[in-house]
Amino acid sequence: MSHLSATIIVLAPLRLYLMYSHDVNCTHPYCSDLATYKVAARWSDGRFAELKTYGFACSDHLGEVFQEAENRRLDYTLCPGEVTEEMAIYRFEPGKRDRQLKRLWDLEENYRT
Repeated sequence: MSHLSATIIVLAPLRLYLMYSHDVNCTHPYCSDLATYKVAARWSDGRFAELKTYGFACSDHLGEVFQEAENRRLDYTLCPGEVTEEMAIYRFEPGKRDRQLKRLWDLEENYRT
């Protein structure tokens, strides 16, 4: 079940910014626990770059979610100009932007094939 909450931030007079955050569950097919990890790879088409999410995982299913994500990334045929980097694991923190997430380099080495 996903829960949605909103926070209003006042940065300057007459400017209100609404930030939404919600719970994200593990993407393992038989799990409904909250995700603590984001499995993603940096992607770019030469003009735009982003962190492409391949899955979210709880600590019990991180290995399976990581391996499945890595397989999907390897099966993807890139279009001309597209580039993807290696699969990475980030500490998932709801409400934080991708660039604010901490990459867990040491943890990744446990799951690389």
